[in-house]
Amino acid sequence: MGHSVHIPPGSPSGSSLVHELPAEGARPGASAPELGGVFRKVRRNWQDYGWNITARKTFAYLVRAVYFRQVYRIYRIKLADAVPPSESNVYGFKFKMLTPRDADAIAQIEAIAEWLRGCLQPAIAAGQPCLAAMDGDRVAGFNLIRMDRATLVLVNLTRKLRPGCAWSEHIAVRKEYRRSGLGAQLRLRIFQDLKRRGVRCLYGGTLVTNTASLALATSVGFEEIADVHYLKFLSLEKWRYVRVRA
Repeated sequence: MGHSVHIPPGSPSGSSLVHELPAEGARPGASAPELGGVFRKVRRNWQDYGWNITARKTFAYLVRAVYFRQVYRIYRIKLADAVPPSESNVYGFKFKMLTPRDADAIAQIEAIAEWLRGCLQPAIAAGQPCLAAMDGDRVAGFNLIRMDRATLVLVNLTRKLRPGCAWSEHIAVRKEYRRSGLGAQLRLRIFQDLKRRGVRCLYGGTLVTNTASLALATSVGFEEIADVHYLKFLSLEKWRYVRVRA
């Protein structure tokens, strides 16, 4: 992967992820979603992955209140090295940086990523870039960026970003538009927008088991730099950081 980074020793406080992401005291709480949200999540997983994987994920969700472990991989790209997007757009998508007035597109995104429900419009109004790929009036995919902090929800961490850095909060493509190259186009186009804003480095991350997302990240130039090992047993939480070597 090329570049070396400082990975601090693990500690229950999660002291610092990499030297560009200093620690912050606050962490998002781990609260249980409403029952309706659980049913929607099970249905969506069944549609995307089938019953076998859905059953395993549902079982893991049920026991996570007592015992939960996760490995989350962090990746980074220096935007000076990012390649521009291809001019070809064979599927005819229109790429649009959303504003708070794009209520219909925001509602569609909140239906795709339910955890954003009710908070996406204020986030955009506060300056978070959200690039949407439109197929007519339909949101085919989007990439939401955070400029002030990184939220690693799946391992219950928050990190304040240094100036010149940004965090890829969420990227998603509707199932029917996958394997079209849309995810890469969203990435490459957001790179150019962030460079114009003066951002030098973009970070992101996903579970190490999400091989499709990791493959997309490396294909557009991200470098995998660190793993966050998270363990929760009852009320005890522990984080351990491991450098990803080339």
